[in-house]
Amino acid sequence: MKFLAQAKAVIHNSWWIDNLIVGLLYFWVSNWVLQLPQSQLGSPVWPPAGITVGALLARGRSRWVGIFVGAALNGFLITKSSFLPSIIYGIIPTLGALLSTTLILRFNQTSYFLGDVKHFVTFALAVTFGGTLLQALLGTLNVTVAGLVPFANYWDVTWSWWVGDAIGALVFAPLTLVWWSPKTSTQFNRFRLQELFFTVTSLAAISYLALAQNQPIEYLLLPPLLWSAFRFGARITTLLVTVTAMTASISTAYKVGIFYKISQDSNSLLLLQLFMGVISITAIAILALVAENRRAAIKLHEQVVLKDHAYTELDQINKRLEDIIGERTSELVAANREINFLNQQLTVDNMRMSSELAVTRRLQEMILPKTKELNSIEALDIVGFMEPADEVGGDYYDVLQQNGHIKIGIGDVTGHGLESGVIMIMVQTAIRALLINGETDPIKFLSTINQTIYDNLQRMNCDKNLSLILMDYHDHVLRLSGQHESVIVVRADGEVEIIDTDELGFPIGLTDEISNFIFEVKINLNLGDVVLLYTDGITEAENAQKQRYSFERLVDLISQHHLEPVEQIRETVINDVRNFIGNSKVYDDITFVVIKRKL
Repeated sequence: MKFLAQAKAVIHNSWWIDNLIVGLLYFWVSNWVLQLPQSQLGSPVWPPAGITVGALLARGRSRWVGIFVGAALNGFLITKSSFLPSIIYGIIPTLGALLSTTLILRFNQTSYFLGDVKHFVTFALAVTFGGTLLQALLGTLNVTVAGLVPFANYWDVTWSWWVGDAIGALVFAPLTLVWWSPKTSTQFNRFRLQELFFTVTSLAAISYLALAQNQPIEYLLLPPLLWSAFRFGARITTLLVTVTAMTASISTAYKVGIFYKISQDSNSLLLLQLFMGVISITAIAILALVAENRRAAIKLHEQVVLKDHAYTELDQINKRLEDIIGERTSELVAANREINFLNQQLTVDNMRMSSELAVTRRLQEMILPKTKELNSIEALDIVGFMEPADEVGGDYYDVLQQNGHIKIGIGDVTGHGLESGVIMIMVQTAIRALLINGETDPIKFLSTINQTIYDNLQRMNCDKNLSLILMDYHDHVLRLSGQHESVIVVRADGEVEIIDTDELGFPIGLTDEISNFIFEVKINLNLGDVVLLYTDGITEAENAQKQRYSFERLVDLISQHHLEPVEQIRETVINDVRNFIGNSKVYDDITFVVIKRKL
């Protein structure tokens, strides 16, 4: 059974089976219609025009091959045309069906147009003024060129051809689509079968009176068709519409019925075609409207169900809400007590921390070089500036003298705050201790400082480190080692030299051994040469537009003012940085040292 089901599915979805069915339908229906008695201008309805559009919508546009084969065989076998005209007969309805189908899919975005009134209107316009019009124009031109119709009758034949194709598309395309598409289904209960019986009976009775007894009651056929649209769905309604329309057409062809009686004098089939168009469009439009309303009703019912479900959940939540509020109130009372206790404790901790920070900052200020110390240095004019971003900064600078040697240092601890301030104090203490002990080797000097700071940081469980450069000045030579920001040297004649320190050392406190990374450079200082040491708090300072002060701006500023006294240079730098920052927040410590050789 499973194998049979799979085989059935393969056959049902097979491209070549579908094309064979389309070709045979086109050929058989065309042959049957052409066997009927024709008017002077041809058949009042051409069913293949609707069968082809419905087939392409139901099974896909790739089934155009079947249309071409069926229409070509119709021209070759039925109308006895030669090979080339038969090929043209095959091409014209294929192009018309593809054009109508493409327009429907383009504007509806779906092949099933019976579920929405707007989609049905698009379908009606597309087949009436799209593919069928193209078929009529090209088909009439083809038979005219072949000599079967005089050129004088071109527009009359085109009109008749177009109306017949349009009626055929309006009547047979919905029938083909719903009976060949897997999207539709028909289910009846016993009560619905009784309704269907009475509907079919009433259609048969009215059709007999109008189409056999020549009674002018043909439009009384609409109520049963509309009832079918409301009650029986797409398959039954399209079938009844097609049967009714073709009954009227066949009876007229055999000179029976109200439409033959009306057209006896004028040979006009326009009233018959109008009747078929009216019943088809009206019934199918109502069918689409019913489907649209049914979808809306289902959606509304779903919304009502969701609303009822939401109300039920809301009632349950409301029942639990008082208990939840009581629990939360108790928790809030307990939390409020704890918050009050923590606030009191935090106030005490803040006062203690503020005191500790004040003490640490005071210690920082106390160990900075005093103006008297700096003025006592005979060979150099030196001034410094340090402004922390918080209560306690992480920057460091110092100037020390020992036995004729001048030790100048500047550093930047990562971050700022209490820990950074303490580390800065430890660095200053270690440098002074080494200097007093007469250590002059730059490698040993920096290695010892690193080992000291590293061990203390491990004890503190602290992950901070610092950049640090140290300079020794003696006999007009500045010996520089350590890693920090670049050193700016402005010669007395205005020439600028930038000393990159990245290759002269390693961050302090990051690892326990840095001896292999320490190197030294020597800078000869002439009279009037200026040296500027700084931390990144200056170059990375931002204004309100998030622009940085920049290293280039600092170099230009020193170059312009290097001939001024060091005190004036310091004030110029401070004012320029503050003017640049404006009211923006300062995020990092600002520290720099200005050195000028005077002897």
